[in-house]
Amino acid sequence: MKNSAFNSKRFIFYGILLLLFLLLMGLSARVNELNQLTEQYQMMVTDVSALRATNSYLETQVAFASSDEAVDQYAREYGMMVKPAEILVIPISPNKPTPTTESSQVVTIETVPNWRIWYQLFFADID
Repeated sequence: MKNSAFNSKRFIFYGILLLLFLLLMGLSARVNELNQLTEQYQMMVTDVSALRATNSYLETQVAFASSDEAVDQYAREYGMMVKPAEILVIPISPNKPTPTTESSQVVTIETVPNWRIWYQLFFADID
């Protein structure tokens, strides 16, 4: 009788150990998934903050582009337009070099016999 009670206690003990092992494996998988999701969350937070900064910059650009000051700046810089009382002056850069004509020199190529090339290849002194 004592042997069967001992076997049933041992069986229950091993069953509890197996159950704890399975629970720990599930907990480990969930902790691993939590770490991955936390990492993805941090990456998404970084992306969202970068996109918000970009959005803010673009909204500022749109607000400036729709203003009268932007139209005036574009007309003056790119359209070469002036107001009625102004005179358009286009400065010439003094740093521009004056273009010079290149004199063409005739290069004559001296033809060397083939035997001289081979002779120089094998018997010439190499320094």
